[in-house]
Amino acid sequence: MTKINIFDRTLKIIARNYADLLLRLAFPDVPVRLVSTLENVELSLPVRAVDFVHRVEYEAQEYILHLEFQLEHQADFPRRMCGYYGALTDQFEQPVMTLALYLKPRQSPIPNEYVVTLGEQVINRFTYPVIPLWDYVEEIRSGQYRELAPLLTMLVRKPDRDLLREERELIRQEPDERRRTDLLALAVTIATRYFDKAFLWRFFREELEQMREATFIEDWIQEGIEQGRQQGRQQGLQQGLQRGRQEGLQENLQENILQVLRARFELSQQREESLASQLEMVDDLDALRDLFNHALLDVTLTDFGTQLERAAASFGR
Repeated sequence: MTKINIFDRTLKIIARNYADLLLRLAFPDVPVRLVSTLENVELSLPVRAVDFVHRVEYEAQEYILHLEFQLEHQADFPRRMCGYYGALTDQFEQPVMTLALYLKPRQSPIPNEYVVTLGEQVINRFTYPVIPLWDYVEEIRSGQYRELAPLLTMLVRKPDRDLLREERELIRQEPDERRRTDLLALAVTIATRYFDKAFLWRFFREELEQMREATFIEDWIQEGIEQGRQQGRQQGLQQGLQRGRQEGLQENLQENILQVLRARFELSQQREESLASQLEMVDDLDALRDLFNHALLDVTLTDFGTQLERAAASFGR
């Protein structure tokens, strides 16, 4: 079974709702002001979606703030960061601040530069700040960065019930009801990596009703798959049953994939129609399940598009 990338799904909400906090964390002594959030930014040639882009201001100068989150370091990440920086600078024609935030603790230094050499001579070098979030556990627990409380179970060595109580109390201090709802859902979702689900629902029983309004998708995903099974069972004859079930599952998996992409990338109508047409070409259930996992896990819409093109070429009807 493919592991769900809890990191990518939850940080999207934190980055959108609390960019001002991340600014304070990155530049604690600089009065940088958050101006606005730029939604659904795409870089052209080729089109590449960027998750977290904001406008900020410092001393009457406007900047583009680009945030990239990593669970753990990947070898090609510095090269990609260099590409993002150049494309964003060209597109917005403003100075760009590109930051990388890491979640999974490591002892060795995190690479933070892309270097081109000729023999031993450095020809080009692009560097960017790296923020290891595990260095801020005490600040989160003290309330200084309480908005990052749902991440604590990933940042400490041995999360326990006392830590969950701390998380819950910190989250309850969020004055905005919708943001508080999302933070509670994030805390439960991340904690499922370390605690039994039944225990977690008992632990957060007082908040269950509120969490029903959170922007999470597991329940309706499962409901959609079950609906596909029911549609298949209604065909009557055994052959019709199997075919109907197959088609029902395909249609619901295709719709579920689009639902995930809508929630993560806020698709334009043209982009959604193009993706839907490509998905209709894929009639293999295993391939659609793999695409569903990619819709949850892939960092950018372009990454998912590459997987979809491969599936359409291999399993297209």
